[in-house]
Amino acid sequence: METRPSNTEVRALCAWSEAVQERRELHPQEIVTLVTVPRGPTEEDIELIEMRYQQMLALANLEVLFADGQLDRM
Repeated sequence: METRPSNTEVRALCAWSEAVQERRELHPQEIVTLVTVPRGPTEEDIELIEMRYQQMLALANLEVLFADGQLDRM
């Protein structure tokens, strides 16, 4: 059997819900700033690009080695 939340619990939940909603809403000035201010790549972006580049090089090297191995068997 379920018990109904107390008035204190209801008020706390409402306050929490309102706080979350306020954080989700962007004010017009914030939207303009997000759209117009240029952003450079972050360190994480650069690290990810470097990792992908190294992965691509490794795969290209494996393809060459595999192709060479296949040609030697013929």
